[in-house]
Amino acid sequence: MSRFYLSHIRGVDEEWTAAFVRDLSAAVAARTGEAADRIAVRADPHVPGAAVEQMAAATTMVVLHAPGYFGQSYCAAEWTYFQQRAQVLWSRTGRTADAIIPVVWEPTGQPLPAAVRRQAPLAVDSAAYARDGVLHLLRLKARYAEDYRRVVAALADRVAATHGRPLPEVPGFDAGSSGSFSFPVLPAEPGEGQRAVRFVMAAAAADDLPAERTATEFYGRSPTDWTPYAPGQPGVLAALLRDTAAALDFAPTVLALDEETVGRVRSGARAEELLVLLVDAWAAGLREKRALLESLDAEVADTVAVLEPRNRDDPQTTAHAPELDGFLDRALPSLRRHATELERWGLPDVEKFTTALRKALIRAQNDAIKSSQAGRRLPTPPGGLDSFPLLGRSFS
Repeated sequence: MSRFYLSHIRGVDEEWTAAFVRDLSAAVAARTGEAADRIAVRADPHVPGAAVEQMAAATTMVVLHAPGYFGQSYCAAEWTYFQQRAQVLWSRTGRTADAIIPVVWEPTGQPLPAAVRRQAPLAVDSAAYARDGVLHLLRLKARYAEDYRRVVAALADRVAATHGRPLPEVPGFDAGSSGSFSFPVLPAEPGEGQRAVRFVMAAAAADDLPAERTATEFYGRSPTDWTPYAPGQPGVLAALLRDTAAALDFAPTVLALDEETVGRVRSGARAEELLVLLVDAWAAGLREKRALLESLDAEVADTVAVLEPRNRDDPQTTAHAPELDGFLDRALPSLRRHATELERWGLPDVEKFTTALRKALIRAQNDAIKSSQAGRRLPTPPGGLDSFPLLGRSFS
C-alpha cells in the first residue's frame, strides 16, 4: 500500500511538483524504512477525473492547496473520497484519521476555506512558508533551504505517522468500469478578476437520440452527460470543461441547450459572460435542437465560440460524416460559412479538443477585453490564433 496520494491542480508546475514529491518520498522513506519509489501515488496529469484505484491504495492524501484548487472537479472528488473514508473509519471504530493533509502550495491571498482549516493544515515554524507557500520555497531553494527542509520534515512526520493505519473503502461507491468518477460541482460565481463562461451543450439525452444513432454509450440521462471521447463515462466532458476553464481563471457553468438558454442570450444576459457552444452533429439533426441552434446562429454568430467534438474512434459517426456535416450546415449556416478563430469543427480526439478549448477561451477573453476598451471587436491579429500563448499543458 502506498503511503500518500498527491492531490493537486494537474498540468501546472509539473516539474516542481515532481521534485517536491521526490523530496517528500525520500523523507518518508527515511522514517519508515520503505522504498522511496513506493511512498507516493498520483494521478496521470493527462487523464481527467479522479483515479479511485490509486486513491484506495494510499493511507492519507497530501493536498497542494492553491488558487482554483476546488474549482477542479477532480480535486473536489479526491477531497470528498478521502473525507468519506475517514467518516467510514469513525463510524466503524470511533477512531479519527489524518486522512487529508493540506499544504499551502501557493497562497490565495485569502484565509484558507473552512473545509481546509477543519483538516489541520500543515503547521511549520517558517514565516516564509506561511507567507509564500511551498512552491516559492522550492523555486528559491538556495535562499530558503532551511525553510523548505522544515516543511518537508514536518509533512514527512505526519505522513509516516499513518503507517499501519489503513483507511477503509467507501461502501456502495460506484467507480465505474474505468476506475474513475466525476464529482458534481455547483455553478461558480465569478470571483474578483474572474470572468464568467457558460458552456452550452447542444446534445441529446440517450433516450432522445435519432433512431439511426444506436451508439448510446456516448450519452447519458441528460444532454450534459454527453461524453464523445469517453464512452460509458457520462459527465467526463462537462468536468473537463470546468477544469480547463477554472485553470484559466474563469468561473464556468455547463448548461444544456434549451429555450431558457437561448432566452438568456436574446435578453442580453450574455453581455458580461463568454459563451462557448459545444455541438454534437447528431443532435443538430433533431428538429428541436436544430431550431435552437438556428436561433443562436442568427443572434450571436459573430461572438460565440463553437467546438464540435467528433471522435475518430466512433465508427458510427465516421460512417455518417457527410450526413452529419449536412446537419451542421443547415442548423448553423452563418457559423459554418464564415469561419473564425473561435470555431473548431470535427475535433478527432480529446487532446485536440482540449487544445482548441484553451485557445478559444484565451482568444475570447482577449476579444472581450479589447471590445470593452474600444467598443468594437478588433480583427484577428497578424499570425492568427497561434500568436496567442497556449498556457501550460493540455488536460490541465
